[in-house]
Amino acid sequence: MATVTSRDIQEIVLKLSSDKAKAREEGIKLLSTWLEGERSVGFCKYIRQNTAMLKPNEIPHSETWPFLIPLLTKCVSLEISASKRRVPKLIFAKTLRIVVQRAEDAKFSGKGMLLLPVAKLLFNHIWDVLKDVPSFQSEYGIILRHLLALRHYQFHMRKRVYCSLVLLYMEKVETNLSGESSAQLNPKEEVFRCMLTLHSLLENPPGDFPDDLRDDIVKGFVGILSYVRDEGKISRKLIECINTYLLRDGPNLGGQSLEIHDVVKQFLFRCWITTHDRSLKDSLVLYARLQLNLTRGASDGSALLEQLLDVIGKELDQISTSCTNAPWSETTRDDKGGTLTSSQYGLVELAALVFCRACINTLKPPQHEKRARTEHAAVYIKEGLAKGKWLW
Repeated sequence: MATVTSRDIQEIVLKLSSDKAKAREEGIKLLSTWLEGERSVGFCKYIRQNTAMLKPNEIPHSETWPFLIPLLTKCVSLEISASKRRVPKLIFAKTLRIVVQRAEDAKFSGKGMLLLPVAKLLFNHIWDVLKDVPSFQSEYGIILRHLLALRHYQFHMRKRVYCSLVLLYMEKVETNLSGESSAQLNPKEEVFRCMLTLHSLLENPPGDFPDDLRDDIVKGFVGILSYVRDEGKISRKLIECINTYLLRDGPNLGGQSLEIHDVVKQFLFRCWITTHDRSLKDSLVLYARLQLNLTRGASDGSALLEQLLDVIGKELDQISTSCTNAPWSETTRDDKGGTLTSSQYGLVELAALVFCRACINTLKPPQHEKRARTEHAAVYIKEGLAKGKWLW
């Protein structure tokens, strides 16, 4: 295994710092060779040791990550500027992505948080590239998700950049779902990758969600949901995104949470009983609990409660009749009366919440909606128990 030396690093830095495009590309290729295979371990450990020795206020020297990464972002920007009539070369984005991953990988770099000094610069650079260079979207999406997954890094992102990224990815998802995108890639895979990044953004905001972003997020979800018809990994990830947002910012939404539900409900109640996707079912159960908690005391919450009362009753009946008809179950019940799986436990908790709320409140569905069941919730429970169905 080749051992990296200071001279090797300086050769890379010299080429990357050149004002000539050809030399910079040679530098990128040379750096890439050091990031491949066994050579990568020694290279990254060498850079890590130098980075770890930096004092808090010390200016990073050329053999540290905080020096190399800004140099790489500059190379990427220059490549983009020089590519007005052609697609920028992907090796620039790919190399930056590998460097960021290696710099924060314990296997290669040991001590973490080595990129904190350049985190703000990286987030700014990511936004500048993503908004203008579609061909770099895949690599830069990975970089963004990687940084967001690192503890404390999101707090170094400017709120303006965060808001712009959230809206960008919501727009990308909606555009691809609507069929208006001109992307050459598989549109479903493109949507899913965008959804992954959107989920990471919603899960890791740089503090509280800005007030002026709230309306746009709700409108974004409403727009995206208008194109979701079938169950699958895209719809599952979308419900996860909504759940994450409701968990993070739900108490500040007020009646806007019901704006989301107005477009979710058709998909939710269509798939609830029929889906074979246990993860989707679990996400729908969590969604229902979140919405119930957010609409507590709200005058419009009675419609949601009525809808859930009906569908949960059917679900309990279906599982009780035959566990084989509940494909999202993990195990079958035993002869003594049943052992709850984690998914069934979540359903039973939701059922308890729904029936408790229904017994306390007088259900008053909107006049334009026909009530599916007129009995009081307590009567509904009594009927289920009288039939001897185990989940009841």
